[in-house]
Amino acid sequence: MAPISTLHTLGRLCVEPLAIGGLLTGRLLAQRGAAPLTAAYLSTSSTGGWRFGFSSSSAASRAAAADEQKAAGEQQQAAAEGAAGEQQHEQQHEQQQQAEAAAGLTPEELGQALQEAKEALEAERKRSEDMKDKLLRTLADMENLRERTARTAAEAKQYAVQGLVKNLLDVADNLERAAASVPAEHVGDSSEIDRDRALGLLRSLRDGVLMTDTVLMKVLAKEGVTRYDPLGDAFDPNLHNALFEVPDATRDAGTVAVVVKRGYMLNDRVVRAAEVGVTRAVDES
Repeated sequence: MAPISTLHTLGRLCVEPLAIGGLLTGRLLAQRGAAPLTAAYLSTSSTGGWRFGFSSSSAASRAAAADEQKAAGEQQQAAAEGAAGEQQHEQQHEQQQQAEAAAGLTPEELGQALQEAKEALEAERKRSEDMKDKLLRTLADMENLRERTARTAAEAKQYAVQGLVKNLLDVADNLERAAASVPAEHVGDSSEIDRDRALGLLRSLRDGVLMTDTVLMKVLAKEGVTRYDPLGDAFDPNLHNALFEVPDATRDAGTVAVVVKRGYMLNDRVVRAAEVGVTRAVDES
């Protein structure tokens, strides 16, 4: 009987070529796209020999899933290439139609068409320049309008009372004349003046003050201001401001008996209520 070592050597010489041939065959089938095969592997037996083996079912499932993903990617790529090719084909077809249409024209007709295209382009260029010029002019006008409006608003705010001030100048002139009607030397501490002279000065002063009051009311009337005297009217809290009560049996209670200050209205609005004294009932007992 041959020794065990000799038998082991002979076994290795017989088995190893078969294993190498199986590995080469598996790789060749995988490269050619054959059905998913698991890679053969070699394992050592308990006796030191060599044998063929296969991977588990999970490895086969992963290989199948990878093949499906690869196939899906190839389908998507093919669809994208088909869409791009279709679009390119449409563009080529349109260019071919234009070339065919141009091929049917004579050189004179082509020159005329080119001239018409140039004229149309020139007309559009002029129209674009006109629109640009109009736009710039409009923007300039709007900017000028904005500046003019702001300047007008500032002037109106600054000189809003110019008209009223101008009308009040007459009042100032009358007051100046009324004061000048009484000479300063006649009102001094050491001045001596007879009665007739004093009365004349007083009348002149009074006339000047009344004239000034008349002018002032005319000025206020131009601005919509009116003065009212409520003497003898029934008390109205919207128009009158009661300062005190006056016992008076000859008048009804609540009647304006005394006017301390007359009231003023601006159009239909009370600017200052009249300050008055109002009658109250008298207890006869």
